[in-house]
Amino acid sequence: MVRDPIQHPNDPDPLQHFVETSGLTDGDRLPPERELAAILGISRRNLRRSLARMEVEGRVWRGVGRGTFLGARPLPTRSIEAWELASPLQIMEARLALEPAIAAAAALNASTRDLASIDNCVRKNLEAGSDPDWGLWDAAFHHALAEATQNPILLSVMDGLAKARAQSEWGALRRATVDQEARRMYAAEHRGILEAVRRRDADEAAAAMRAHLRSVRDALFGMES
Repeated sequence: MVRDPIQHPNDPDPLQHFVETSGLTDGDRLPPERELAAILGISRRNLRRSLARMEVEGRVWRGVGRGTFLGARPLPTRSIEAWELASPLQIMEARLALEPAIAAAAALNASTRDLASIDNCVRKNLEAGSDPDWGLWDAAFHHALAEATQNPILLSVMDGLAKARAQSEWGALRRATVDQEARRMYAAEHRGILEAVRRRDADEAAAAMRAHLRSVRDALFGMES
């Protein structure tokens, strides 16, 4: 069994160091997990943890049966331009139109593994001690719901929404308006969405997601539902 070395907070991530020194560029495929774990001298469990974090950050993407690739998941050029041009309010409108349907589809199609992944995101989001960590697990929660739909088109839509949030004033707006109390409220709303998905109640999952996004909208833009 591979034993992971003790890593201090300021030590470089072995995977990050490999990516920076390997000569690989966006679009290149990483070695298979077993081989990559051996190269890095870490367990596959810790490797998967690093890969999951990089995937949430949009630095790698995984193709079923194809492997893990550096860079963001490729999207059609026209879609990328649309995400880049969207304002925060337009992003919010799109989320309200699309994410309740994604939550409903997740309720109908989520596997046991998907439910465990969503639950982990909810817990990590609640435990986050800093705004960057909270934002990371918030994005991971919504991404995990999209994965649970088992629908690559819906997953691509969610990836596009995440890209839009990363490329607009969204982050600055969120940091300026969301405090610790709001983060706790959102984490509780995430738990409610998860419980509806776990009960396979598509209508309730959609309603819970819609209520959550309205809370976010009201906080970001000073609106009242």
